[in-house]
Amino acid sequence: MKKRMILLVIGLLSVASVQAQHAKPLKNRNFICRNTSPFSVGLTGSFAANDMMYSAVKKAILSPCFAPTFGLAFEWNTMRRVSVGLDASYAMRGSNEVFATEILTSYTTSTFARIHYAMRMNAVEFRLPLTYYIGYDEIFRPYIYVAPRFDLWLNGNLRWERSYDDASYPPLVYETKLDNATMTPYDISAVAGIGICSRIMLNRTQLFVKFDLSYGLSILSNFSQHEVNEDVEFQGWGDIEHETLGQRRLQDVEARLTLLLPFRNHLRDACAFEQRMKKPK
Repeated sequence: MKKRMILLVIGLLSVASVQAQHAKPLKNRNFICRNTSPFSVGLTGSFAANDMMYSAVKKAILSPCFAPTFGLAFEWNTMRRVSVGLDASYAMRGSNEVFATEILTSYTTSTFARIHYAMRMNAVEFRLPLTYYIGYDEIFRPYIYVAPRFDLWLNGNLRWERSYDDASYPPLVYETKLDNATMTPYDISAVAGIGICSRIMLNRTQLFVKFDLSYGLSILSNFSQHEVNEDVEFQGWGDIEHETLGQRRLQDVEARLTLLLPFRNHLRDACAFEQRMKKPK
């Protein structure tokens, strides 16, 4: 009886061994592999619709300024779902403000002034996104993030034009380069966005592709201190109601694409050491 039981067990183990040899390998769907570092580096770029919000102008025609950004991206996965990043980019920002306001030409007549206020700025931009990934074992991972953004303005220009519906006044045009007299030297914004991350396998190398949409808003007014103190002349908006300077804040809606390549960890176990020793010199 015992011999029969032993033979039965040996037979079952043999069948299980054959089945295991013919079984298909499990697919690795995890985003984090054993030999992958939590640090990633790559490229990032975006296309944004920019606009300035003027507190002194209540009714303006929405005419956003479209401009790109491009640069380098770094990301550190502190945990499986949370990461901290750093984006360093060259950014182009701007604004187009168009509106009409009624002005008096005499005690009994009036006309409309048409204002076109355009700005173009170039900047070195830094973002520090704090990202929370939703899900872990899937190929596509949604995520949400918040980020402070710091823009250091390099250069730019401003064009202000005021024309009238009749010939009561000649048109006025004011053009100047952006400097410390017409713009703060930097801008600080708060950014929030949602996106999706996908992992692409290239042989044994994995690549993360991220796409997200975000909204950003300056937390400080970017009128220069010279303008606030009235040390320099500001052309105004065209009527008495809008003669106060108010505040000016940059806002933008941005679509961003980021490609990240994780660093690889060097395996330190005995098998990895043996493989390195076998490599030809």
